[in-house]
Amino acid sequence: MRSFFSNKKLIVLLVSIIILMALIGYTMRDDRNLSQPEQIMRDAIGWVQNLVSAPAHFVGGIYENVSEIIHVYDENRLLRTRLEEYAQLSVQKDLLDEENERLRGMLDIDETLSDYSRISAVVINRSPDAWEQYIGINRGERDEVTGDMAVIDSQGGLVGKVTDASKFTSFVQLLSDNDPTNLVSAQVLIEDEDEDPAMGFIEGYDSAEDLLIMRKVDIDVPITEGETVTTSGLGDVYPSGLLIGEVERVEVDEFGLSQNIYIHPTADFSKLDYVFVVQRHLPSMDSGEEELGDEEGEEE
Repeated sequence: MRSFFSNKKLIVLLVSIIILMALIGYTMRDDRNLSQPEQIMRDAIGWVQNLVSAPAHFVGGIYENVSEIIHVYDENRLLRTRLEEYAQLSVQKDLLDEENERLRGMLDIDETLSDYSRISAVVINRSPDAWEQYIGINRGERDEVTGDMAVIDSQGGLVGKVTDASKFTSFVQLLSDNDPTNLVSAQVLIEDEDEDPAMGFIEGYDSAEDLLIMRKVDIDVPITEGETVTTSGLGDVYPSGLLIGEVERVEVDEFGLSQNIYIHPTADFSKLDYVFVVQRHLPSMDSGEEELGDEEGEEE
């Protein structure tokens, strides 16, 4: 009896397996329409799969976005760094070009001012409180710099004069200093060759217009815009022929007795990095006596 039931269970199991295989094979066919229960089951499974996969896709999308943002940030940081480096190099190039231009100007001046001894100097000090009055240079008595020596810039424009010299450094009073004692004997070179230069004194500076003022000029001398103004050589400080600037405009003074000449300076007082100290050559007594002796010998 037990053997029968055992065989019966085995037969039921085998039949169930066969039916199950048949059902699986039937449902996997592509050439039939799904039954209503199968459609419901498939939709339910698809909904569950979508519900499970949506957060995974969302998290994956966030990760990709974050990775892309980090990549863009790193790329922007690299580009910004390179841009800053380029800007820095560009500024350095401009500074070097400007410095080379000034140095070339100094070489040109060194050739043209062959009648004077020149001492090159670097501006090492300039006080904001006295910006238009004084500069400090790195040359002093050790370099044969003394007071009342003329100073020009790299373009040959008159800057001012040495007022105080120590062993290693000196102070230079600028033409733009409106000290009443800061006078320069000057001349306007008239374009008309038949006219003598118009003489006068640089006695002031208009900081608003960046113009030097030349006073006490003969009212009868015709002066026009653009004419050159140089030092006249009168006095014991400034040698003759140093460039001061060009005539900007001419006005009659308040008393109607002379002309005031407004001059655009050759030197740029706001940008003084390199300058020359100019020594004036004065004939010695010995050389004068020798020349006199030579003349007397020729007469004999």
